[in-house]
Amino acid sequence: MYTLPDYEPPDKIGKLTDDEVDAFLAQPWKTRLATITPQNTPYIVPLWYQFDATERVFYIVARGRSKYVQHILHNPAVALQIADDAHLENTRVMIEGTAKILVGPVPPDENPELQEIVLAMSRKYMGEEGPAYAQGTTSQPRYLLKITPHRWTTWTGRAWAPRYRKD
Repeated sequence: MYTLPDYEPPDKIGKLTDDEVDAFLAQPWKTRLATITPQNTPYIVPLWYQFDATERVFYIVARGRSKYVQHILHNPAVALQIADDAHLENTRVMIEGTAKILVGPVPPDENPELQEIVLAMSRKYMGEEGPAYAQGTTSQPRYLLKITPHRWTTWTGRAWAPRYRKD
């Protein structure tokens, strides 16, 4: 069972503070990862993520045969989009950054760092049932990706940003 975010958007219109970003990204939102194929076309896939608020980086666990890993090997430039589609404020965080393959392909049960992140993500997104779900696939090869943001765009609120208004 998917764990629903326990999130209330800030009562404001505009950019998020770092603390608001951290609170938002701690929730079990799905991210959309955009990569560039070798044919220079965009490729977008929904994923789970783990955000490290201290380092301000994202971790993604990819299946061993994920197409986007091959795209990253060809071109490490990526974008992430995380949005709250449940509230009218549509809080969102968009980043442009660089992906790096830290581990893989290796089964999580052979790599403690990867295993720890897989279990943490499964708890975040599935609650207490998550680790049992994750254990069913820990013998399958995975990659651990680290995404380092270079540009952040954040927003919350029920109104347009001033730059979009004709006023």
